[in-house]
Amino acid sequence: MEFSSDAEMQKIEDLKREFFEHILYDEDPVFVSDEATIWDVSMSSADDLLDRCSKYYGIPVKIEDLNQPLWGLIRQLKEGSRK
Repeated sequence: MEFSSDAEMQKIEDLKREFFEHILYDEDPVFVSDEATIWDVSMSSADDLLDRCSKYYGIPVKIEDLNQPLWGLIRQLKEGSRK
């Protein structure tokens, strides 16, 4: 079996760890490729994910934001964060 690249995810290792600790704390994906979205690694509802992201990062998050590759979402959240 061949997996997609995870080069972008590897570039944000610390941000990814923070995201999984505070947002996807009840999920445990083994591998996250650069093509993966939050929907590929989480079984949580959209409302729950939006709420978790908005509360933790302190910024409004829209459903459209969740549809981008996970590495892009994580960067976007951190760049807009008040933390």
